[in-house]
Amino acid sequence: MLKANPRPETFARARTWLMPLLVVAVLAGGVAIGAYRAVAPEAPQADYSHMMPAKATPGATLAIDREEAELGVLAVDDVGRAQFRLKNTGNEPVEISQVRTSCMCTFAEIALPAGKSPEFNMAMHNDAAANAWKGVLNPGDEAAVTVIYKPALMPVEGSVARNVKFATTDPQNPHVELGVHATVKGGAAG
Repeated sequence: MLKANPRPETFARARTWLMPLLVVAVLAGGVAIGAYRAVAPEAPQADYSHMMPAKATPGATLAIDREEAELGVLAVDDVGRAQFRLKNTGNEPVEISQVRTSCMCTFAEIALPAGKSPEFNMAMHNDAAANAWKGVLNPGDEAAVTVIYKPALMPVEGSVARNVKFATTDPQNPHVELGVHATVKGGAAG
């Protein structure tokens, strides 16, 4: 003798009490979100005014000795450094701004005749003063950009490329990218 399958009846009973419960839960969630938005303080808006493109200055000309440097083989606890030379070969000042790095393990400093910049990192990790910093390289002046790579801050193993970027008022070089490469030994895989 065959017995009737009780499953369709069980699902029908569950559906009759589960659907109204689900509707009430969705409505209550919507009401809670609306109430939160009504009383929660507005989130502060980020200020990106420092990231506006630098205005090109005719006559400002920036010469860069190289765009890439090889740091060689580094142990994960080593610190690699490379220096890049900049020179204003034009007849107008070159402004340097918006300095940032590609990774939190990479830092940069710029030594100008007027003094040294703050230490730069990723824009989101820079303090407000570093993000707002602007340096001026007068005609004939030279500067040094030092790129510092600290593998221990983001341990990886193998070939690694990092960079420093900044904006200038040189119409031919409005955005500069200086890169470093290293082979890291003894880091985490990946």
